[in-house]
Amino acid sequence: MRKKERWEWIHSWCEDVNFTDKPRVLLVGDSITHNYQEKVREKLKDICYVDYVSTAYAIDSKIYENLVKSFIQDTDYALIHFNNGLHGIHIQKRSYKKLLQKMLSFIPDTTKTTLALSTCVYKEGNKRFDTAWQKRVKERNEVMSELSQDKGYPIDDLYTVSMNISKSDRHVDGTHYKESGYEILATAVAKFIKENL
Repeated sequence: MRKKERWEWIHSWCEDVNFTDKPRVLLVGDSITHNYQEKVREKLKDICYVDYVSTAYAIDSKIYENLVKSFIQDTDYALIHFNNGLHGIHIQKRSYKKLLQKMLSFIPDTTKTTLALSTCVYKEGNKRFDTAWQKRVKERNEVMSELSQDKGYPIDDLYTVSMNISKSDRHVDGTHYKESGYEILATAVAKFIKENL
C-alpha cells in the first residue's frame, strides 16, 4: 500500500474546449498551480487557451499517473507545464526521477514539455525553512535540471521566484501564498509560457 497524503484531492478546468483558433496549454501541478492558474489564464487569454489539472496525489500514485495520462491523451496541447513537486515527501530522488520520466514519456513529440522548479517551503510562520521539505525540493529541482540537460526541456525557475517573495506575500502556513504572492508566480509562469510557446 502506498503512503497517502493527509488530504487527497483533484481540481481541473478546461474551457472553450472546441475552439482551435489559438494554441492550448496544460498546467499540471499541485495547490500552488491551482492557486495561480486563473491568473495565468487571464494573462494569456489573447495568446492561448490554458487548461489545468492539479492534485494532492503524489507522483507514485496510480491515480496521478492515470489522471495526467488521460489529460495528455484527450487533447492536443502545444505545451505542457509541469509543477508538481510538493507532495509525496517519502519519495526519494532516484524514485522521483524514474516516476517523472515515466510521466513525461506519455507526452507526444508534437507537444513541448516544460518543467517548473518547485517552490521553497518554510515552517509555519515563515521564519525558518522546513528542513525536510527543503531537502526534497532541492532533490526534485536537481532532477528537473538533469532532465532538462538530457532532453532539452525548458526550465521555469519558480524556486528562485519563490525565494524572492516577501514574507508579507506568503501564507502563514509557510508553503502557500497570499493573492499578492500568487500574482508574482502567475506573472512568472505566463512570461515563461509566452517565451516557450
